[in-house]
Amino acid sequence: MNRIQYPAMMWAVSLALGLSVCGCQAPSAPEAASSTQTLCPLDSRLTIAVRQFQKTAVGSWETAPVTPPFAFDELIYSWHLRVAPGEGFRLYLRVRDERGDASPWLYGGYWGKVRLAASRAEPVFAWGKVAMDQLLLQRKAVSFQFRVVDEGDSPLRQPPALSVVVTDNSPTPALAKRFAPKRKAARTPQCILDLPLRRQADSRGTPLPDRCQSAALASAMEYFGKPVGLEDIVPLAFDVEYDYPGIWPRTIGAGIQHGFEGYIDRFRDWDYVRKTVAENKVILCSMKMPPGQYKAPPYPQMTGHIVALNGVTDDGRVVVTDSALGKSGRGYRLQWLREDFERVWMQTKGGVGMVICPPAGAPRKLVHDLPPFPEERLKAATAATPGDGRN
Repeated sequence: MNRIQYPAMMWAVSLALGLSVCGCQAPSAPEAASSTQTLCPLDSRLTIAVRQFQKTAVGSWETAPVTPPFAFDELIYSWHLRVAPGEGFRLYLRVRDERGDASPWLYGGYWGKVRLAASRAEPVFAWGKVAMDQLLLQRKAVSFQFRVVDEGDSPLRQPPALSVVVTDNSPTPALAKRFAPKRKAARTPQCILDLPLRRQADSRGTPLPDRCQSAALASAMEYFGKPVGLEDIVPLAFDVEYDYPGIWPRTIGAGIQHGFEGYIDRFRDWDYVRKTVAENKVILCSMKMPPGQYKAPPYPQMTGHIVALNGVTDDGRVVVTDSALGKSGRGYRLQWLREDFERVWMQTKGGVGMVICPPAGAPRKLVHDLPPFPEERLKAATAATPGDGRN
């Protein structure tokens, strides 16, 4: 068993405060009186340790209800357990609303060796659903709990630890003011990691379309000194029952299974991004680019997609490693204007990031010769559509 050691800085803050907000300022008293004031979502990060699971039956464990600092209408999670051959489990979650009404136990995913179903529909109930890897609620819940059920050929030695982020997408002005972030005078200096570009292809060069999450994870692991072929990542990241390649906890789980540590998070402001990258961590950004007005994007639109984040420059550029442009090589140190990338990541996908942590002693390899932003993209309304795979 390999129990995750949670990143010290983030989870220490999480356990002390359990929350974060995006970069906007809380409203002043006069503004708070306005019913039209738009407030940023509030996030609370929590950990579920292995010891919080209690055995309720043979091969079944449950946590007690966990109550975050505020009510929430969205929840994302990742599991942290490197399973041995033959081990496997299924995860379920349940929430309770402010009136005391509980949801049914909702399916949240599987890991390792399980008895596979031919197909699976997303679990839906009266006031919410689990959209494969995120719980979306129509009214706010005040607590959650998890259940783990052993379904492997070999007995599961213990349940996994979990990292959880709950979100209140419509906080009251008073709540937003109460949890407003404390600003530091100096921001984190520029730090651009030199991530290798991995194509959506196996070790023999055979294309594996729509495997951007596996390619992004491969870039992170190779950066840390462990090249892994996509043929050894895709089977872990891919959810056979949903027939979907980009499940967030499975992508993180694939990294853990290959010897790394990782966790799910949300990024609402760029200084938090800078701090995370400065710790030599690779953020796999879940993004979506609907058609619309952008200043200088690398392509005109993109459906659900995952890229590895190199870092953010002091002059407002975001640098990523993008396997959608792997065949041409343009995905290496691909540059976005910060406002464009903020829209496709933080605004469209809520800043969801799968964070891959460096092994002990891993060197920080930086880019020192980043070229200027491509002039031709500043002049063109849109660039050519990528031609070697999207997801």
